[in-house]
Amino acid sequence: MTKSAEASGPLHLTSAPPPDERSGLLGRLLTFIAYHRLQPGDRLPAERDLAERFGVGRGAVREALVVLETLRMVERRPNSGIYLRAVEKQGSIEAIVLQAELGIPLTGAEVREVVELRRILEMQAMRLAAERRHAEDIARLDAILATGEGAVAAGDGARLADYDAAFHLAMVEATGNHVFLRVVHAFYLMSRNRRRAYFADGQRAPLSHAQHVAMRDAVAAGDPDRAEAAMGSHLRGVESYWLELLERRTREE
Repeated sequence: MTKSAEASGPLHLTSAPPPDERSGLLGRLLTFIAYHRLQPGDRLPAERDLAERFGVGRGAVREALVVLETLRMVERRPNSGIYLRAVEKQGSIEAIVLQAELGIPLTGAEVREVVELRRILEMQAMRLAAERRHAEDIARLDAILATGEGAVAAGDGARLADYDAAFHLAMVEATGNHVFLRVVHAFYLMSRNRRRAYFADGQRAPLSHAQHVAMRDAVAAGDPDRAEAAMGSHLRGVESYWLELLERRTREE
């Protein structure tokens, strides 16, 4: 762990790992923070020093820091500098989405928490969808399921992951709660790569599709208990896969 930067000043940049050009400046900044194990309250190097380290202009660094500030990952203190915030408590959910899109993997603890959050959100979504659905919601689900049949037949992991997300988001949309939809949409953005890995071999797709059909039928019938139970059955298999994978990786480490 690092000492508080307010006492020791910002870290020197000479020991930073080689930058990952593919991730862009935001990814390189986040990698730098992780590499140095900066803690909440630690001060980042000055914009000028970061610009020199990454070989970019100060304007580019400033823009990247504004993004991190907007996501509540860092805070700017007048006449003092940029400090790391307690992201796990103060950061926005979009901060996790950003990390995922930059190819920065979630920690094991974060994956477990995301799995738990998904269950809380989607189980309730099923009940609300069954109570509030309209004919156009069922038509939307049917169209997505028809597309899903083609994805299952093709066994394409990327297409299957996109179909899976489209179905679940359409189910949340059927609740009529658009804030709910925005929150769940963020979850699906952050889990895109994991879902593609889950469907990569195509073997899990037929069962997943059949469970989607069962969920659609329960919602169309207006049966909240049956809809919630169908989602619970669907999530158990997904959750066990990810938790077993995490346990295996923990043992290997």
